[in-house]
Amino acid sequence: MGLLAFLKKGKAMSKQLRIDETEKKGGTIYVAKVKIITVKETTDTERMTVNAPAEVASLKLVKDELLQSDREKFICLHLNTKNSVLSYEVVSIGTLSSSLVHPRELFKAAILSNSAALILCHNHPSGDSTPSAEDIALTKRLVKAGNLLGIDVLDHVIVGETSFVSLKERDTLCQFNPKIW
Repeated sequence: MGLLAFLKKGKAMSKQLRIDETEKKGGTIYVAKVKIITVKETTDTERMTVNAPAEVASLKLVKDELLQSDREKFICLHLNTKNSVLSYEVVSIGTLSSSLVHPRELFKAAILSNSAALILCHNHPSGDSTPSAEDIALTKRLVKAGNLLGIDVLDHVIVGETSFVSLKERDTLCQFNPKIW
């Protein structure tokens, strides 16, 4: 929610509204000005560079976020051009067997973080890291969206209790950018 300014007869009036609300006075509807502010929370994780899926699966932040969860949780690592992790976002917390992820929400934080590339990660609370058909379909959709936006999706790592699967290493025809990382 931001502070929206509305102009009427040369005088500024300020009123805080939800993004889906409009100011209507005397039959006139005013256009809202949207201001986006990025708020970064501090973590106890030092910035690191990742070069392989095994490094991603062993990251403290990935383990802390995913292995402790009793539901599917989907996170996105935001990387710079040198594959250093700039930030991460918990995109979705789902149910025991699924998590709802949409490109619109996933790429919003990536854009605000000035990400050059992303690594997608999620857990399977069952402990079995085998990708489902839905995992592969979602990954294909996110790779295509990233291509449109100019943000490379480097991999999708699925973490189980004692193992992980890299969809890029599995060559699941998700059409990842061939960039070696």
